[in-house]
Amino acid sequence: MLDFIVNFLEYCFSKKKTLIYTTFNQQDYYKVIDRLKANQVMYRVASISNVSTSPSGAYSDLGDEYKIYVKLDDKGKALRAIHQ
Repeated sequence: MLDFIVNFLEYCFSKKKTLIYTTFNQQDYYKVIDRLKANQVMYRVASISNVSTSPSGAYSDLGDEYKIYVKLDDKGKALRAIHQ
């Protein structure tokens, strides 16, 4: 519950408010982040870890959700970088 509140507050007070990508897979998360970094796109990540619903326990990424936000002005550049 605390993660949700922290992520919500970061989202509300951040200038980076456009959701461009959501994944439950850690490998996809790192792939997208690497592409954004390579194309010099600033981003913010909200991650929600829900270990209690993960069938494989605390060391599985099945219970984690990663949401990647960018500035509205960078949305097109970010989407091109992700899908290149």
